[in-house]
Amino acid sequence: MKMTITSRRIGVRAGKRYIIGAPIIGAVLVAAIYTSVSLYAANLLTLPRNRPSSKDLSLSVPAAKRWSARTEDGITLRGWYLPSSESQQLVVLVHGLWGSWEEDMLRLGVDLCDRGFAVLLFDLRGHGESDPSRLSLGQRERADIRAVVAWADAEGFTANRIGWLGYSMGGSMLLVEAARNPHIRVVVTDSAYGNLRPILNAQLTKESGLPSCFNPGITWAAQKCYGIRPNELDPIRVASEWGSRPLLIIHGEDDHVVPLSQAEDLERAIGSSARLVTWKGAGHVEAYERSPEEYIRTVGEFFQQHLSP
Repeated sequence: MKMTITSRRIGVRAGKRYIIGAPIIGAVLVAAIYTSVSLYAANLLTLPRNRPSSKDLSLSVPAAKRWSARTEDGITLRGWYLPSSESQQLVVLVHGLWGSWEEDMLRLGVDLCDRGFAVLLFDLRGHGESDPSRLSLGQRERADIRAVVAWADAEGFTANRIGWLGYSMGGSMLLVEAARNPHIRVVVTDSAYGNLRPILNAQLTKESGLPSCFNPGITWAAQKCYGIRPNELDPIRVASEWGSRPLLIIHGEDDHVVPLSQAEDLERAIGSSARLVTWKGAGHVEAYERSPEEYIRTVGEFFQQHLSP
């Protein structure tokens, strides 16, 4: 009889431990799955997007020259330099995340060259024909901008003769780098964001295919594994450092990736040296495609007004 009672008590205690332990085990499993999925997604979304170019610009622009430069951290950037015999004004075109000079900037670059500017078309690290590198939303890519500055200086282009035009992340990155880089003096941004976090949350959900509850985990994984800190990549946080340098902000009124309100906030934060031009009917980085002649005229006049001859 005693043995029966003892067995029953042991069974009750074991059952209680199981009831208490099951939720803990379940929580640990959920946390492990969440962390693993976040790490996997962060890895995929930051992988290089390199691809070969099919264009030989010297066939259509006889003066075009293949271009390369090495960054301070050993990355080789590649692209094309389109010199001009008409002026000593250089326009550097900077594509956005997952883009390339060939896909995003080629026609724009040729049009600006036809208008009399020397033009540099190049791929950021981890994109196009430049060296593979983990993508970092502009954090490490800022070194690419500094490499271009060093090359331009060696070629005899002083800072007041260099105009910069950046698409989306490329434009935002220029503004963040300019906060500590006085060589960046005249800038055009197209579809740039002022505050990265809401844009990142929306794009993470879209690109990863995961529910939005994974966004904090992916952001955490990107920071811990790859050193990406989104809070340091907001142009609006460093807007006060821009000063009186001329800035033209181009933004499509129908941009559903970066809302027009972000461009308006950026203009207000920078102040009187910034001018916002909105493009009716244009979505994200679509203004040039919508009306190339007007776009080239607007950008060309801005650079001619603010760059030294």
